[in-house]
Amino acid sequence: MSRPTSSSGGRSKHRSSGMKKRLRQNSGDAPRRRSSGDGAASSWSRHGTALPDWADLEPRTNKRRRDPSSPDDSFLERVSTVRFAVIVLVLAGAFTLYVGHVHATRSLLNEVQELRTTNKRLHLKRNRLQGQFARKTSPSVIYERARELGLRASVTYGPPVSLEESAR
Repeated sequence: MSRPTSSSGGRSKHRSSGMKKRLRQNSGDAPRRRSSGDGAASSWSRHGTALPDWADLEPRTNKRRRDPSSPDDSFLERVSTVRFAVIVLVLAGAFTLYVGHVHATRSLLNEVQELRTTNKRLHLKRNRLQGQFARKTSPSVIYERARELGLRASVTYGPPVSLEESAR
């Protein structure tokens, strides 16, 4: 097989040898997998112009990464950021519901107190009006007003009933 040559000389030789290495790496039976440092593998293959990712920049012995099963980790170190954010949102939602409930309860309590005050005032007014009505419609007041109009009280309330002596 003959290799194409270019007019730039040595640069094309270096470029084609790098290309051959990449082709050799990618032409295997299974795609070559690169580890990102945390045990996860990706099918991404490095090209000459690609920038390194965070796993490439991280030293092999990172002191900040600990064994997740170590007992000396605090709660916040063991919980992922997403889980922590969800917990914070749930707590904020619960607190908002609690504040809304307290506000609604106080509002209802104020309304109930106003209604109780109105109920008590209306009961007292009803009792006062019932007493005034009872005083104005009592028999003694009615007899007094009848006398003022010139009416007389009589013992008989209806026509006299006479009994015949023959029935005896």
